[in-house]
This record gives sequence, C-alpha cells and structure tokens, in this order.
Amino acid sequence: MATNLEILAKEYSRSGQPGIADSLMGLAQISRQLGIEAFPTGLKTFSDGARQALIKDGAVIYPLRGSTIETQREMQREKGKPSFYYVVNGDERLVGRPSRLSEVAIYPDPKKFFIPNTGGKDLETQEALAAEDANKLRKRLKQNGMDVVIPEQAATLTELTFKHLDETGVWLFGENYDYLFGRTKNPTNESGSLAAYVGFANPDIGLRVVDWDRGDGDGSIRVVRLVVPKD
Repeated sequence: MATNLEILAKEYSRSGQPGIADSLMGLAQISRQLGIEAFPTGLKTFSDGARQALIKDGAVIYPLRGSTIETQREMQREKGKPSFYYVVNGDERLVGRPSRLSEVAIYPDPKKFFIPNTGGKDLETQEALAAEDANKLRKRLKQNGMDVVIPEQAATLTELTFKHLDETGVWLFGENYDYLFGRTKNPTNESGSLAAYVGFANPDIGLRVVDWDRGDGDGSIRVVRLVVPKD
C-alpha cells in the first residue's frame, strides 16, 4: 500500500494539488511502518466487447476509485472548484462511505441520462424499472456482462459528477438535467429509514446531497441509467 500511495501522491503533486499529495505521503509513511506495502486490487471493469458497445451507443465510461464525499470535497477545493452546496447530516455513514470501486457507464445525453418514467415512483418500482432497463440494454447491445443499478453509495454519483465535470465542463444534475436528483440507497440515519439523493447542481456552488424517506418517491427523484459490470 505504501508504494501505491507514494505513486498517487506524486500524481497529485504533478497536477497541482499539494495538500492531497502531502496527506497521501503521510499515509504512505504510516503504511510502511506497519509493513503494508501492497494495495489490494479489485476494480471491476467491463469486457472489451461491452466497453466498445457502450461507447458506440453513446455512453461514456469512468473508473470510480472508492472515494468518499469528504475526500471529494477536499479534491475539489484543491482544484479551486465548487463541490457541495449542501450535504445533509448523515455522519460517516454518508460522508465517509466510499464510492463503488468499479468502472461505470452513463449516457450524458439529458434525454438518456435518467431511466424513463422513474420520477415519482417508490424504490421498489424504480428497482423494477432499472432491472427492465438493464434487460433491454443487454439485448439491444448483445452484451450480457452489464447491469443497471441504483447505487448503494451517494459518493458514487458525486464522484461521477466531478469526473464528468473535469472531462467535459458540464455539471450532471445541472440545468441541462432540469436540476433533478438521482436516487441512492445510502442511509443517512441509524435506522436506515432515510436515504440520500444527489442533484440540483449549481455551477457556482456545487451539488446538493439531501435525504428523503428511503422507500418513497418524489417527482424530482429519478434513477440514473448507471451501467456497471455485471457480478
């Protein structure tokens, strides 16, 4: 792990983010003192066939690295860019929960970004619509190694938003997306009765992460067409 952290630190230093670089070097020193040299690998990736089919179909693919809302906020600050206008108080179960460690694909076209007819639906109905959307996608692209999911982690949608912003300068969940929210299943309270939703991106001040009854629907809460490698 120490070696990997040192490599990351150098990358952040080269990209003009000394604060993150120094933090990573400190973690590297601690890891080396503990004798932990190797970083576990486990990034799930699409097959070559699935990747080519998705890109040809208009999707873009990003690798998500297991970052948290806390680290994303710091990374945006180091870049001099906005991150979060508001994050509901969900303690570590929200801000400390890492994103997926996986490649993910989205359709940035606002007409394809959300799964149709998911607004105002409860969680059970939205999950059924996501499964139906996945089946249609697999059949249309003739690729079985992909799925469409509602993320367990709010950090998955927020990391994805910042990666897309870096690549294109466009805010997902912003004006082009009618300032809508994407559902996640990330609990924000101890009982799990409330879950986080990500959206309403403002270019000047950033994203909002709010919560709502976990199972209920709302007209502003949609399901992002989030394509992932199938387990």
